[in-house]
This record gives sequence, structure tokens and C-alpha cells, in this order.
Amino acid sequence: MSDEGTTRSGGAVLVTGAAGALGEAVLARLATTRRPVAALVRSVDDAATLRGGGVWATPVDLLDEAAVAAAVASATAEVGPIGDALLLAGGFAMAPAAETDLAALRRQWDLNVATAASVVRALLPVVAAAGGGTLVGVGAGQARRGGARATAYAAAKAALAAYLRAVDEEWAARGVRTVTVFPMGTLDTAANRRAMPDADPRAWIDPDVLAEVLLQALHLGPRGRWREVEVHPDAG
Repeated sequence: MSDEGTTRSGGAVLVTGAAGALGEAVLARLATTRRPVAALVRSVDDAATLRGGGVWATPVDLLDEAAVAAAVASATAEVGPIGDALLLAGGFAMAPAAETDLAALRRQWDLNVATAASVVRALLPVVAAAGGGTLVGVGAGQARRGGARATAYAAAKAALAAYLRAVDEEWAARGVRTVTVFPMGTLDTAANRRAMPDADPRAWIDPDVLAEVLLQALHLGPRGRWREVEVHPDAG
């Protein structure tokens, strides 16, 4: 992994969903870059745990635009200008299409699109003022190839990718770029192992590998970039 001196923008990195399994892997890798980190999490307890590990963290409802804007302002004041963001917050649900009502579709849209959009909206002028940077979202294999029994989730993740593409088209000239990283398989987390005890986790994606890709999106040189990246499982 490149160090702070080779990042595109420098400055602080804002992370949503930092208390999850992927967030834990991302924070561990960010610690090696020596860049300041601001974490937006769901609960007071999660924030306290991260602060205990030396990470600036605050609880915020990502569906509350005013609260998100205030949290971004507080992070900027306390950890410095924000140059990049890793948008890890999201949610998953399974149900056949015939059983997926509009409420379920809206719920997945809120969890996977609105939580990112509220943060992106607050960050755009901040990141541009800091000299530009990269906003990275997490898609899903279902958004690329469809997903039986996960129609709401697949639709929401596809919408997130489309949203980030549009943001990139609007803001790239001002130095704010977006990347969507698509895990094309199941993440090997403790929760997924509990939920699928009969599955072989060797065929799943290591969260540390996905975290490496997410951070690499922030560390590319000035004459090359990604817009969308797929990460596939590899059992070796």
C-alpha cells in the first residue's frame, strides 16, 4: 500500500459503516497510511469503541441530511480537510420478487443509496475545496448480473452505481471523482459464516482483500484512474 505522500489528494478520509466487518478491515489498513480518519457510525456505543482505538468517530443518522452536514462540518473542524471518502454503509435483504413490496424496495434504497447520497452531497464542496479527491462506494455482484431472491438489494446497488457515475460526470472537472467497487461474491465475515454454516468460506472474498482494493482506489497516481472495479472470489 502506498503511504500518505503518494495519495491523490491527501487530507482526512471519511468512512461510513466503519463499525462493520468491512469497516474494521478498512480502518486497519488506513492506520498504516497515517492519514486522519473520520468515522460516521450508527450508535453511540460504536462511536465510543472507535474512539477508544484512536479514531475520530461520531454517531449520526445517515438519512438525516442536516445531521450529516453537521457531522461533516465537525469532522472537518476536528481532523482537518476531508480529501476522500469510503462509503461502506448499506444493508442487505433477501426475498423473492413476488414477495418484495414497495416498502422493501424503498428500505433497500434508503440503506444503500440514500445513506451514500446524503454524505456525498455534504462532501462535494468540502472535497473540492480541499483540492479534490475520490468518493468510493460499494456495489454488489447482484447489481452487475442480477440476483434471484434479492431484487430490492440488486436494484438499490445498481442505483448507487448509477448515482456515483452521474456525480463523477458533474464533478470530475472540479477534481472530485467517484469509484464503485463491486464485490462479486460473499464476504468472509463472522456474520456470514453464522448465517451459512454449510457453505465453504474458502470460496468467499476476504474482507482484507476488498479493503485493499477500496484504499487502492484512493492511491492511484495522477495519470490513471478507476471508475468501476469488480473483485471476484479466488479459492486459489
